[in-house]
Amino acid sequence: MIDNLSAFFHAIYDEEFGLLPTNASIKPVHIANGLGRALVGRTYDSDALAQFLRRSILNQTTRVQVERNPNSMILENYVDAFTSRDSGILDQDALSRLRSLAEGVLATDRAVFGEAAMSSYTLSNETLLTRDLSDVRCGAFIAELLNAGTVGDAATHIRTLLASDDDPWSTLALPMMQFALPRTFAAGDDPPQHTLLAIDADGNLASHTLSRLRASFDRLARFEQGRGSKLNSLRRMVMFSCFVIHVHLVARYSETDERAPRPPILIDMFDGSRTSLRNASRASLRAAGDVLEALISRRIRERIAKELEAANIDDIVAAFPEGRKRVRTRVREGFDAYRGAYRNQEDQNSDLDALSEALWQVGTEDLIHPVEFLTELGRRAGFLTPWTNTGRGGKLQKRYGITTEFLEALVAATVEPGQPLDFPEFLDALRENYGIIVGQRADDQVVRCNNLSGIPFGTPTSVAEEDLRLNVEALRRAILEAGYAKAYADGQTVITTDPESMAVL
Repeated sequence: MIDNLSAFFHAIYDEEFGLLPTNASIKPVHIANGLGRALVGRTYDSDALAQFLRRSILNQTTRVQVERNPNSMILENYVDAFTSRDSGILDQDALSRLRSLAEGVLATDRAVFGEAAMSSYTLSNETLLTRDLSDVRCGAFIAELLNAGTVGDAATHIRTLLASDDDPWSTLALPMMQFALPRTFAAGDDPPQHTLLAIDADGNLASHTLSRLRASFDRLARFEQGRGSKLNSLRRMVMFSCFVIHVHLVARYSETDERAPRPPILIDMFDGSRTSLRNASRASLRAAGDVLEALISRRIRERIAKELEAANIDDIVAAFPEGRKRVRTRVREGFDAYRGAYRNQEDQNSDLDALSEALWQVGTEDLIHPVEFLTELGRRAGFLTPWTNTGRGGKLQKRYGITTEFLEALVAATVEPGQPLDFPEFLDALRENYGIIVGQRADDQVVRCNNLSGIPFGTPTSVAEEDLRLNVEALRRAILEAGYAKAYADGQTVITTDPESMAVL
């Protein structure tokens, strides 16, 4: 019998996705921490660093910052971290400036608190890994993807980067990290490998989407090896991890049922200035939320159907706790309301539908709608942007956009080093690997139907074809300006991650 609504939804999410889209405050640093922790197999109890970075906390009642870890406490508890060249007296102003600098560098996403177990730092080496579970299993799922079958280039690359501490960020943390103690990351801290990541006899992942995403990860890692800043490399790998989670969740319904829709990811290259394009991009994101809701609603219905084999509706509702949130009462009220909508269907199926709808309604009120999770993660990772430039356009009113850094990661994950693609081939690869479209003629029906299969899904979307063609050209120019394309006199544009090796005609 169902007696815990949160556990009920968590079981559905874990079985269907291998992660929990339940944190509306999810940040890339959380994904980085969970991913690194799962790949390295260790965390560090770094309360000293957390206290050093988090000098004050916000009083939730008065909304005033209250000093929690003053300089005097830091010096008293961690005196060995500081040595004065002139005397035994440290300059308090200098210490305050050092703490502010360290906080700005190591707590860039404001995910650091007074205890390491609740904090996720800007990740530069493995000693900054913590037990913080704010990634809601996303990091572990990505790590399993990178290790599925044979260990891939991406897993090896991230482990190599985390094994070194010869960078300015790690150096800044080093004085306080001498107090950190390593802790083995027990297998029970995160669930075992998900069935989606099982390998068949031919060595392939069960999920075609995840198989393509794994190949993209490894391409990105091959691009990153031996290039530029270690922190930039880690940031791009984490940014792409966030995007992979988005693609995985949106594509999941179509993988469970070949007749189910899969919304496209329509990137708007014009920063919202072209209204029809902006609205179409927003519609494709809204369709992603609709697909998630449809899939989860189906799973709720299936589980309730099993419960009804051994109990009746009243027994199921009575099993829910009442408590402060009045769960049982709200489920009953929701069931009665939805049951009224099915009053012409005097059968058990109508009761099943009504109870399933009621559970979805109450569950998303008490937890969050999964699209809130996707929206927050995508916004912070750089591929979701406000629907309009006037204000935020609403909490969930977002559309697909692209930053220069995300574009660079996307090109590197799509184009194999040393194997350039013609621009049309590149666009086809974006669609095949991630469901991304920008507005080729072949995309017109997809955009209008909000479905990669071209079969209508929901309300038809209206968009000016001229805007779609201009959007394609805008992407081509953006890649040229980023330095990852070469344009030739015959009109051909070649996308490459190694432009220096190509002659300009």
